[in-house]
Amino acid sequence: MGAFLGISLWVALATVVPGLITIASIYAAIIVVNPDLITSYSEDLKNLNEWIGAGFAVTIMVLTQAFGILLENILVGRKWLGLEIREIRIAKGIDPHGKIKFSLNPYFEYQGLYILLAELRDDEDTQGHLKRALAQYFLTNNSLISFLSGIFVAFVIFAINPNMDAFIRAVLIISILCVLLGVSFKVAVIRFEVMAKALWAARRRRLKEAEDEYTSANEKKDTAVN
Repeated sequence: MGAFLGISLWVALATVVPGLITIASIYAAIIVVNPDLITSYSEDLKNLNEWIGAGFAVTIMVLTQAFGILLENILVGRKWLGLEIREIRIAKGIDPHGKIKFSLNPYFEYQGLYILLAELRDDEDTQGHLKRALAQYFLTNNSLISFLSGIFVAFVIFAINPNMDAFIRAVLIISILCVLLGVSFKVAVIRFEVMAKALWAARRRRLKEAEDEYTSANEKKDTAVN
């Protein structure tokens, strides 16, 4: 049951929420640039079968995630989410091993993301800090697609029927969406680093446990031989 709820949370944060943001962004683009489109099709929308409407919504959500995956691949592959090597400082006394400074390569940590998740035991990350950091990053990444979709739709609507009034409206909504896009990208960079820190901490803990188990096994072996 816990695993099912975990999967449901991932689906909601990575697919449903960004998908709803996409729908809102596209609707805002239409209603601002050319509200007549909504008015002219309002009756058709009212008569739209609920299942068809739900199908369109789910399609938008899935496509948002699909394009989000492509965007994630580009941003990570081209290392556009900040510096490759980052110097992290933490207050003295926080780290159990006494570290106050360490170098972090978030792109390196990201490469082991799914392997680490697959190997996590039930007693690890019991509070869900790692999974929450990952979900927040993917949510923000997919939201970038939402705002890009709104910008694209606003531009297309204006291009189909260009006039001064539509131009002003298009500039207004595109400007707002660009601001939201910029803020979300900055948040994505921040959350990518937070995610990398969580991955680093989880990986180091697992390495330490493996070293302790190896040392303990050797000590028992030596004791048995003696």
